[in-house]
Amino acid sequence: MMNPEMNPENIAAQLCQFARTNFVAEGQEFDENSPLSQAGIDSFALVELLLFCERVVGVRVPDSHLTGANLTSMFTLANCIADLARNGESAS
Repeated sequence: MMNPEMNPENIAAQLCQFARTNFVAEGQEFDENSPLSQAGIDSFALVELLLFCERVVGVRVPDSHLTGANLTSMFTLANCIADLARNGESAS
């Protein structure tokens, strides 16, 4: 059974909050379905976001999972992270 915090909706909410605090311009609309590029998430910001995942969510996203499909939106990234968590991937 998956930890309730590890469901994609909860992960996406955490990622969105982090992005709004750190990357998204004030007053700009941004949610879990918004394109990551809309949040101003470039390669440097993506590294910060992935480090946040390791620290807070406890899942390391391997380079092999950094695909266009997984990086479309916070929700697609959250689905990837939830799948990794289900499969026993961790940041340890």
